[in-house]
Amino acid sequence: MRNIDAVIVKKAIIHVLDRNADTPILADFEQEIDEDIHEFLEKHIIKSLSDEENRKAKFRGGITVVKDACLSIFEDENNFVEASKKIAQQLFKAMQSNNQISSADLVVCLYTAEEKNYIALLKLDYKKSFIHNVEFVDHQLKISILPQAIGLPGMGQKLQKCAFVKPMDPEDEYDLIVLDKQMYGNDEDAEIAQFFVHHFLNCEVLVDNRDKTKCFKSLTEKWTRKNLKDDIEKAQEVREEMIVALKNSAEIDIEKFTRSVFGNDMDMQQNFIQHFHKEGIPLQSFEIDKNWVEKKMKKRVMKTDTGIEIRGEYEDFEDKMKFEIKRNGDGTVDLIIKNVRSFQER
Repeated sequence: MRNIDAVIVKKAIIHVLDRNADTPILADFEQEIDEDIHEFLEKHIIKSLSDEENRKAKFRGGITVVKDACLSIFEDENNFVEASKKIAQQLFKAMQSNNQISSADLVVCLYTAEEKNYIALLKLDYKKSFIHNVEFVDHQLKISILPQAIGLPGMGQKLQKCAFVKPMDPEDEYDLIVLDKQMYGNDEDAEIAQFFVHHFLNCEVLVDNRDKTKCFKSLTEKWTRKNLKDDIEKAQEVREEMIVALKNSAEIDIEKFTRSVFGNDMDMQQNFIQHFHKEGIPLQSFEIDKNWVEKKMKKRVMKTDTGIEIRGEYEDFEDKMKFEIKRNGDGTVDLIIKNVRSFQER
């Protein structure tokens, strides 16, 4: 569902959710889908589904407006317009929970990807844009720049909040993909974000193997920077062990990884384990998401305290004929780029 490069938008409708109004403005007709509109919707759908911050989620039990409305669309596409209105009303109601939630347009799409139907719920927050205005003043031409307060996000911009619902099966791991850019913000942002995930969608966000793989890498690096900033040799050892584990293993057992890296140093072991505990990451073993590793660990960047930055492919850093880290024994290391025939400056 995530890794797609093309969709076919079958149906779309747009509703206006203005916080300053008492009720939403609900459309009675579907959006006409020409080539430009299709490209606009397709790019936002693909971009959001490939976004690193999207998460799998499961609808809660009981009465769930969005879930029931989506089910009615999957059952009969003739229900599309009326079901989309119920979804828009639910989002408008959820938006009333906090004055800082921005007005927006809601686009509901029924689309096909890899011969399966899905529903996209795109919250298009307004972006300030500018247009030119042409008028005649005393028989002379006047052209002005005017601000537009309700411009929609362009194809090159990322959406802040959207959801992608698939046909539901109680046996499936998840029901939808949710993208909420405020989910990992500060406490105030997190509180505002509740309106979309909990009040609007009424779903629980899940932690899958991709999330665990991503967190393992980022939290290991975070711990290393904090605890081994004065021990560059050990820091490099931890990083190398992490890279080898992610690239060559099928799964990660954090406790086993900890013992392998820190040996009999029980204080280090406990410190590392507690770090993951505090971040809410379960210590059970998990399957490494190889697609994420291949996509996100193609390149490596090294930044030194002396102001040097080295970039390259991971495989080049691992090739002893091209790169080497020489330990000097005094707490410093030399980074050696080897067998260079020519170089360019940029």
